[in-house]
Amino acid sequence: MSEFTSLAEVLVIASFLGLLLRRINVSPVIAYLVSGIIGVELGLNYSSSIFQFLTFLAVNLLSFEMGVSVNLIDLKKIFRRALFIVLTEFLVVTTVVMLISLFIRLNFISTILLVVIGFNTSTSIAYKLAEKTLDQNDLKIVLSVSSLEDTVAFVVLGVISSNSFNLIEIIVSALISITLGYLISKLLINPTINFSDDSIILSGVASVFLFNILSQLLNIPSTLASFLLGIGTSYASSDSEKIVKSIKPLTDFTLILFFFVAGSYIKLSTYLFYALPISIVLVLTKYIAFSTAYWISGIEFIRAFRTGLFMSSLSEFGIVISLTALQEGLPVLSAYNISSIVVAISSTIASIVTTRNKAIISILNKIYYKLSLNKVDNIVRRASSHQFKIPEIVIVMVRYIIISVTITFSGAYLIYLLYTISPFLIYVSYILIVVIPAMLFILLVTTTNNIRGKYGEAEFIVELFFVIVFIINVFEFEIFFLKLISFNIIAFILSIVIGSIITILSFSRIKKLLEDIEKLF
Repeated sequence: MSEFTSLAEVLVIASFLGLLLRRINVSPVIAYLVSGIIGVELGLNYSSSIFQFLTFLAVNLLSFEMGVSVNLIDLKKIFRRALFIVLTEFLVVTTVVMLISLFIRLNFISTILLVVIGFNTSTSIAYKLAEKTLDQNDLKIVLSVSSLEDTVAFVVLGVISSNSFNLIEIIVSALISITLGYLISKLLINPTINFSDDSIILSGVASVFLFNILSQLLNIPSTLASFLLGIGTSYASSDSEKIVKSIKPLTDFTLILFFFVAGSYIKLSTYLFYALPISIVLVLTKYIAFSTAYWISGIEFIRAFRTGLFMSSLSEFGIVISLTALQEGLPVLSAYNISSIVVAISSTIASIVTTRNKAIISILNKIYYKLSLNKVDNIVRRASSHQFKIPEIVIVMVRYIIISVTITFSGAYLIYLLYTISPFLIYVSYILIVVIPAMLFILLVTTTNNIRGKYGEAEFIVELFFVIVFIINVFEFEIFFLKLISFNIIAFILSIVIGSIITILSFSRIKKLLEDIEKLF
């Protein structure tokens, strides 16, 4: 039997099983996983180059789509509340998963994976369920919290893939990737938005592959780079929804094939018998943790617990993380087996409870008035109105450091990326030897002007601090540039002349780019 015949049979089986499960409101992910297991019996070679390519494309397009779904503007406005909810969720879910791991004897790494799976909501499913039902403010908190949860999941994936953890490196790499993602989106993806879907798909896939190269330079997982590319694209694009809509069919198809591969790793064990009760416990824990945290943050009890219903679908990215850990040789087969079923079952539970949210809210109303929770509501709202404020001068100084470092390293790694693609492109990047210092100088001047007359005697010290940071960043950038290329005095002088001319002619565009980067922070 040829491999194409086996693949055709598996696709047919997956189609019928998926249709059957959809008719009874069960997630088709289970059908794809089962089809993957059947594919092994039919002799399908999941380790072939074509499957490796398709699974790479699937997880990176999914990561890109998740990133594009992040709305940085909304997230900045409600960041404190969203962060409080995510931290509360993480604490509660960790406690429950620790108890579960003691009962079924999971190892430490498997426990951590189950924690991430248990608190990471599926952003796409949550959006679909809540889009036409929830109030816009509640919908924004759902998407913002989901985005932060995704970020934590990607950090965990990065640690698993690199076998190390350096928070500073992760933060710097993230800032560089978002900034370069913004630039690449402006140049490559945005011009295609007004054309056909195939143009958007091609530019999106090209950007994902370009960022795969960048991920190797930054030593981060390609999925994390694709996620950050998506965030940059979301900020750069005037119609991020159209980008997601155009790429989604390709993402969904490649994900089906990814789940075939994922199914081939599933081994029948006693852990599978725990999957259903664990799924119910995790969904319930997630619901209570989110709803309670949202309530404590200053929202009415009924509203908070209604919104929580739409956060109960656990993300399919949990399977990606578990499979990555398994392929890295980590002893997480038990967690992987559980995660595959948990993700599928949780999405089914979520679709059921959200369609019956009115009946659930009716029950919550009775509990609310029976326990006189309206008094607690008033106390919670008064307590949440008191917020700790960081001194403005500290915010200004930290913000300046972040923006200047981001510009410096983004420019440096853009040169590195061009050089990696082709050594000849290094000559194109010569103009950056003037453009990047010019951007840093404009940032210095505008920031200094903005603080004039605000901080009295401390003003001189702050301005001196800005100048020192500027000098250090320019020095670091030029040293990086000279290290990467063989020094040529003629080329160096020409690059300064050409770069200066381009900077003068494109001054307004450079200033607009700098303003856009500043808005990110």
